[in-house]
Amino acid sequence: MEHLDSSNLSAQEPVKKRPAKLFHKKSRTGCQRCRARRVKCDEAKPICSHCTRLELACIYDRAKSPSDSKRSSPSASNEAEVIADPPESEARRKLELRLFHHFMSEAGPSLAVDDISYNFWVPILTKKALESNSLLYALCMVSALHSALFSENTDEEAADTCRMYLNMAIREHHKDVAEMSRENIDYICLTSSMLRLYGYVRLQERSLQPYTPPIDWLRMLGSSTSVFRRAWDIVDKDPESVAFNMINTVADYLDDNENEEFRRDLMHLMSREEPHELEESWDDEIEAGYAGALGLIGGIWKSMQKRDPAGSVGRRVIVFPMLVHKRFADLVVEQRPRALVILAHYFALLSMLRSMWWIGDAGSREVRAIVDAVPPEWQGHLSWPKQILDGQIVFG
Repeated sequence: MEHLDSSNLSAQEPVKKRPAKLFHKKSRTGCQRCRARRVKCDEAKPICSHCTRLELACIYDRAKSPSDSKRSSPSASNEAEVIADPPESEARRKLELRLFHHFMSEAGPSLAVDDISYNFWVPILTKKALESNSLLYALCMVSALHSALFSENTDEEAADTCRMYLNMAIREHHKDVAEMSRENIDYICLTSSMLRLYGYVRLQERSLQPYTPPIDWLRMLGSSTSVFRRAWDIVDKDPESVAFNMINTVADYLDDNENEEFRRDLMHLMSREEPHELEESWDDEIEAGYAGALGLIGGIWKSMQKRDPAGSVGRRVIVFPMLVHKRFADLVVEQRPRALVILAHYFALLSMLRSMWWIGDAGSREVRAIVDAVPPEWQGHLSWPKQILDGQIVFG
């Protein structure tokens, strides 16, 4: 995008608390809460004394074995951890009520960028969550994430709650997807959207040394694409369907990857003149994968330049990983330099939405890591992403 001017976009640096570190190793004995808080658990059943005092859900997810007391090697802590559902109890009910209230009053509204998204995230989602376990658990997971960022909860408490409800949401979501129908399609699409949001939060904390592309993130969003495509066939343009209305909000962007006008100012990224560019593998499918990604990125940029509403721009940015050709995703996985350069342009645009708490500095982290990873001969194509980061540009 060296040919595009970013001077008409304002620069500002939002004040933002860093998200809690939600993924870390924990001690091996006692209930989940005590292990997370690194305190000694008295292992009272059904609720230990610490969880009783703090009114927390007490979860024993590891059965003791005779050899437990004999294990002392470092490898013991690397065993796979199974996170069990919390038992039905007063503590669990209070926890879920707190999470539900926090979502309705704070977390849900914070996800909305306009009236359209507010309607999905708050009144519709909270009502549907009372009808669906997968959606209720996803709501609790997102509420815990938001609470970790904006409240005084400890990292350990947030991590424990987040992992617990994420595990439960994914399990129930898989059950729903396996039996997709008109009856559960709204729950499936709403839950899928919550899980995509979680994927962006994970981007903010993933390790970047040595750099590897965010393959899990790409695959997760790619799988949600197939869900929405199947959903579109099921809802059959039913105006009463939440799934139909969700998909309809992005219908205008679905052909951006074929839009030649959108990618016109980015065609220098398709150049095949220099020796290192000519050495690449190249065929019609590869060319289409790159061109499609540039069409989507160009559509986002033109939307920003026109000062389109923040909701419209945000939706374009979020659906990008869902709409790129599978071949482009494969090229990213293979760490082709050209694919990484194009991906850096997307992440530069994502960095401009960092005021959204669930996006944060995910985009800027990825751009800087790609700049460090791309060979010197490709660095010239990274000047625009670096310019966006250097200018601290924020859209919205």
